[in-house]
Amino acid sequence: MSEYQDLQQRLKRGFSDLPPTLQAAATYFLENPGNIATLSMRQVAANTGIAQGNFPRLAKALGYDTYNDLRSVYSTHVQSGSIGDYHVRAGALRDVAVGDGQQSVWEEFRSAAHRNVDALFEQNHLSAVVRAAEDLATARTVYIVGMQASLSSSVYAKYLGTMIADRFRLISGLGGVFGDDIADIGPEDVMLAISMRPSSEFSIRMAQAARARGARVLALTDSDASPLALTADEVLLTPNRSPMFFDSYLAVTLLLELLLGFLTMQSPDAPDRIKKMEYDRVALGEYWNNKEY
Repeated sequence: MSEYQDLQQRLKRGFSDLPPTLQAAATYFLENPGNIATLSMRQVAANTGIAQGNFPRLAKALGYDTYNDLRSVYSTHVQSGSIGDYHVRAGALRDVAVGDGQQSVWEEFRSAAHRNVDALFEQNHLSAVVRAAEDLATARTVYIVGMQASLSSSVYAKYLGTMIADRFRLISGLGGVFGDDIADIGPEDVMLAISMRPSSEFSIRMAQAARARGARVLALTDSDASPLALTADEVLLTPNRSPMFFDSYLAVTLLLELLLGFLTMQSPDAPDRIKKMEYDRVALGEYWNNKEY
């Protein structure tokens, strides 16, 4: 177990023993490790509304001499990209699978979902989403990339985007070949990249290649400190906290729906295109139509 993983576990185990103000600080540490790594103590205090003096107190409670010693654990973790703690989280989930553990996880999951939705709207300004939709509207081609857990999100974005316009292209890397998918990418194009930490190697490479060829990169990612965010021209944040061993993609789905909904508002030909596609789907028998059920 890394020092970061051990620290996060100690925060969770000792949470109930902390005074209320330090519990609020600990919650922010658990949910925003990227911010702890990249923001000053003053900025963290401003974001949370917690007085600065409480952060050195939390560091002391966790066994660190100074706040900077505590913060360095997060900085090292973000810089190394070593987020692979799924097995630790799965073990913690198994540990509560007794007694009222299921009820506890049910309530925690519901709370986490609400926090992710609230954070989505707090961390992303309307102007940023509108600007991103404008980029998609004016692009010659929109290349979509999302690997590993983000694959289903990229397919969903392609599905919705294709209903609006004919310029959406999914980077699949079929057969391990990625270069062919971006052979024609250039300054008139946009890459919509979706990736959570630990980030997919190929998603980051695709984003870097797009930038190198002059395309604009729009990132949907969980932190301003993620490798994808550091590569992108524009970043929309997708809070992903979950009591499960895996990260939540609720915010990703909502943000894609917002983004493509706003794109529809800027696409005068979209209604006719969607009508034609719906007609074709019905004509081809794509929808269930058994009247006996």
